[in-house]
Amino acid sequence: MMTRLHSLRNRFLLSLCGVLCLALLALVLVARYQIMPILLEDEESFAGAELDRAERALDSELNHMRRLVEDWAYWDDSYDFVSGKRPEYVDSNLYEDTLETLDLKMMLFLDADLDVHWVIGFDEAGEFTTCPGAEPPCDWATPAVAFLVRHIERKPDEATDTWLLARSKMGMAALSPIHQSREESSAAGWLAMVRPLDASWIEQLRDTTGIQLELTPAPEQDGPVQQLERISPTHMAAHRLIPALPPGRVVRIEALLPRQRYQASLETFRFALYWTGGVLIVTLLIVLWLLERMVLLPLRQFTHYTQCLHHEAVAPDMPDHLVTRRDEIGTLSREFRSLLEHQNSQSEQLRELSQHDPLTGVANRRLFDERFAQALSRPVPTPRAAAMMIDIDHFKLYNDHYGHQAGDVCLITLAQRMDQLLSAHGFLLARTGGEEFSVLLPGTSLEAALAHAEALLRAIEELNLPHEISPTRSSVTVSIGVAAHRADLSTPYDIMRAADQAMYQAKTEGRNRVEAYRVGEPLSPLER
Repeated sequence: MMTRLHSLRNRFLLSLCGVLCLALLALVLVARYQIMPILLEDEESFAGAELDRAERALDSELNHMRRLVEDWAYWDDSYDFVSGKRPEYVDSNLYEDTLETLDLKMMLFLDADLDVHWVIGFDEAGEFTTCPGAEPPCDWATPAVAFLVRHIERKPDEATDTWLLARSKMGMAALSPIHQSREESSAAGWLAMVRPLDASWIEQLRDTTGIQLELTPAPEQDGPVQQLERISPTHMAAHRLIPALPPGRVVRIEALLPRQRYQASLETFRFALYWTGGVLIVTLLIVLWLLERMVLLPLRQFTHYTQCLHHEAVAPDMPDHLVTRRDEIGTLSREFRSLLEHQNSQSEQLRELSQHDPLTGVANRRLFDERFAQALSRPVPTPRAAAMMIDIDHFKLYNDHYGHQAGDVCLITLAQRMDQLLSAHGFLLARTGGEEFSVLLPGTSLEAALAHAEALLRAIEELNLPHEISPTRSSVTVSIGVAAHRADLSTPYDIMRAADQAMYQAKTEGRNRVEAYRVGEPLSPLER
């Protein structure tokens, strides 16, 4: 028995079984104390967000009421009517169709002394009434008049107010002072509007929000404003209390919400849990197999490798799995690999130095020519490629005036800004001369290349690098020539020569501009 326990394979098996049990126990504990609270919290956040959407919809309706009452209150006819100057206002505007069109239950006009000037609306029996006061048959509006008068007397300003109403029937109310539209004057009175929140309005709110909602008036209660009740595995009920008038009353928003996110997350976690347990068991078997493959077999392979070093002129490649080991065999393998990596690193650095400009860090002519040839050799549809030639205007004057060190800083700044703009589109910027840059634009038409060149010109102008003695502009500018692949420009040399000629044309036309090589322009030797 003791001999079996001394076996590395058996001890490894016992250790892995213990790890497997601990892992399964950890998964159960994580599910109970970490995942489930997170899923429930996410569900509460979802319910809160849906109630927020419903509340924002109510706020939107209140804002609509605010705009509606202000439209009427800041109407000059309303101002004249409350001031007693327009008696025809009633026949022209205050009739039953007005309330039905505006979906209102009542409109109430108060004069500057807070006396009732006119009442129009539907009484408790639904009968339409309109009166020059709160006397019968409009005495049903007396409670509203009393509340509005008390509220206006306590108001510190003349701002428009809106409320939710939560009596036996729900509604919205808005109150605004009546002013002239174009003159600064004191309020001639007040206008109040009331809109009922009936079943058809609530149904419209359901269609707008996509939430199964119910709105009911309720007395104010102590306790949380928002509650969530999980009524079944597939649905939950969330409600929120919104303050309303009269005092001590609230509007209760109730939403029936699906628990799809929770159920989907729970099923996903269970699926992951089952798969994790299965993977752990399979891993146990694989590790036992790997013990043979990763300990005994590598020893034999390393021995064979050392024998080959003596008998073969060219050393064979060392097996990769020997290098990844963390024991003495792996140390020897890694040292050898480090030597090879060091050699490759040195080669890569040399290649990098040979393909990039040491001052600006952008590509040099060698890399530019290689990429240009590759772009034209690819079997892609037209446009094949376009190119730019960029030359800094009056750079010699810049160097003479500011010094060569400042000239180097200018080159670096321009190169970084141009590379930032061009690399975002997959274009290649290269420094191909002292103050010359070239740009390769694979798969780009002449028109698109011109657009990029104009953007580049504007970006360099926005840098606003000072160039006090430039005849062109008080800041550093460039001239850009653009050419694109076509039948008579089929090689990198032809395209660059055309772009170079276009750039020369830009300099001839006054610099700080973009010019394109057009069809019919002959290619000629250039001198700048």
